[in-house]
Amino acid sequence: MAYLYRHIRLDKNQPFYIGVGGLNKFDNYRRANNKTYRSSWWKKIIKKTDYKVEILFDNVSNKYALEKEKEFIKLYGRKDLGTG
Repeated sequence: MAYLYRHIRLDKNQPFYIGVGGLNKFDNYRRANNKTYRSSWWKKIIKKTDYKVEILFDNVSNKYALEKEKEFIKLYGRKDLGTG
């Protein structure tokens, strides 16, 4: 099972990251709340502002979470590609 989450920067109230995490009895949304193993771009944003974690889909199949991740990334775009 999996979950889909987004990080929302509080200064602009805008999503800046969409991700998928795996659920198990020890996870407790660890990936969504983890600040390590993030890109330098992600780290630059959290140096500027606080953020909140929002769980969009919970306890879904990994396949479904990955499909939704693609949909949300397409919806919001990507800064590195000039689409977001």
